[in-house]
Amino acid sequence: MNRSGTSLTEAARFLGVDHGTLYNALRTGQISTTRRNGSNVITQGALMDYQARMRQIL
Repeated sequence: MNRSGTSLTEAARFLGVDHGTLYNALRTGQISTTRRNGSNVITQGALMDYQARMRQIL
């Protein structure tokens, strides 16, 4: 992951989920994205927050 944000593909790989699961989390607002240079990216903080919430559920 880099400082400016992570691509959706990299985010799915980091979280260990498929693209469909990631897109559902994005669609329902569980993970927020930002636009950088015309692309949607996910910040490291958003990924870590989501990962922490999912661990609490399990």
